[in-house]
Amino acid sequence: MNYRHIYHAGNFADVIKHLVFRMILSHVQQKDKGAFVLDAFAGVGRYDLSADQALRTGEYFQGIARVMSEAVTNVDLQDFKDFVAEDFAKGFYAGSPVLAAKMLRLQDRLIANELHPEDFGLLRRNLRGFQNAAVTHIDAYDAIRGSLPPQERRGVVLIDPPFEKKDEFQSLVREMAEWKKRWATGCYILWYPIKVGLPVDDLYEAAAALQMNRAWVCEYLLRDRELLDGLNGCGLLIFNAPFQIPERVDALSAELTGLMGGTIRSFYLGSSTNA
Repeated sequence: MNYRHIYHAGNFADVIKHLVFRMILSHVQQKDKGAFVLDAFAGVGRYDLSADQALRTGEYFQGIARVMSEAVTNVDLQDFKDFVAEDFAKGFYAGSPVLAAKMLRLQDRLIANELHPEDFGLLRRNLRGFQNAAVTHIDAYDAIRGSLPPQERRGVVLIDPPFEKKDEFQSLVREMAEWKKRWATGCYILWYPIKVGLPVDDLYEAAAALQMNRAWVCEYLLRDRELLDGLNGCGLLIFNAPFQIPERVDALSAELTGLMGGTIRSFYLGSSTNA
């Protein structure tokens, strides 16, 4: 309950997470039928980059600030820049619930869930005025179980825990089986940190054993994954990854890492075929 994302808003991990999230949601919205979006660990939705907490770490200077400082050629990367430009010009960074809310069509629906009491209040304020955007204040895994399957047949579930709990990876492994039972065709985006000692390989093994369709991993490493202190990188584990999304992410990887540093690798679980 102590985690506050303002310290990390707009860093490299946010950029890759929100970039891929936007690409996937845009893909889901290609059809006229309504789409469902659940942001299970929503945070406050919009972050002031001039706040003391953001300036104390300065992480956004190496993330979104670098992306916004240079011209790009990749269409998906330019689309993301255009989307966040208005907030960034005002000194803010939009988190995933506001990003999703701005993309909602009349037939779409968003549930943004946040357990932290203060962040919940800020989230409600930041989503006020967005049609079809509801805010809930319960445990994230309860929010997922209670919302699935949705009435809409298409949609995206974003799961990005703060990983304050030592058993968070084990919780995810338990919960994934339940997600498949409730909504096997849903697109799930699971974000996780890469640090020494975290059981990332166990997560991959459990995800592969589920045999859900198109289980795809995208890792962004800023440093060697075996360095002992700090965050070395992050990953996105995506079930039912939409067609062409892995290829499009690969196409922008060189330009994105040229701006923020590091390396990106992607692969399908249970297959030797690289995305």
